[in-house]
Amino acid sequence: WWLGITLHLITCSLSFSNFFPTLSATMGYNVTTSLLLCVPPWILGTATLFVVARHSDVTGDRFWHIVCPLLVGIAGFVIAISTMNTALRYLSLFFMVQSTAAYVVCLTWVLNTFSQSQSKRAAAIALINTISSSGLISSSYFWPSSWGPSYVNSYLICILASAVSIAMCWVFRGHLSRCNEAAEAEEKVLGLPEGFRYLL
Repeated sequence: WWLGITLHLITCSLSFSNFFPTLSATMGYNVTTSLLLCVPPWILGTATLFVVARHSDVTGDRFWHIVCPLLVGIAGFVIAISTMNTALRYLSLFFMVQSTAAYVVCLTWVLNTFSQSQSKRAAAIALINTISSSGLISSSYFWPSSWGPSYVNSYLICILASAVSIAMCWVFRGHLSRCNEAAEAEEKVLGLPEGFRYLL
């Protein structure tokens, strides 16, 4: 449940992606230009996602590879709230898109955490994915046109969702760390070789 709610909140914080052309249009360009302006942030975001995911696998770290993209996304939300300046609002879109890497790494963290039988693991992952995907439904109500063109309230909701998901990841990381310490202590007492460890 904890991981499902965490991923649900991350999905809610990424709800801007469903309304990206609308956010791009708030800069005052025509429809074609607004749509073309959507491309560069997503190209950079996709490249960043591959780099962050790869670095997370190489280092074996999940927590900081979730938190850092979310913090960059929060910076983008704050910039968008702070100004209607065209250049800064466009820059904010680049920052927001970086937070998509957090979802990918968090989903990987979920997959790495379950070491039970395949059937239990499959059921748990399905439940978590279902809870996570429900964020797409609830977050569609975060962007009413009446809140435009600044969408301050929408950005504040995204900031709140990101902040709560970071806190939940911190608690989860602490729980896994204690589980690793308990496993290590048990192996020392029983003289067993090093076994399974959770990725933090």
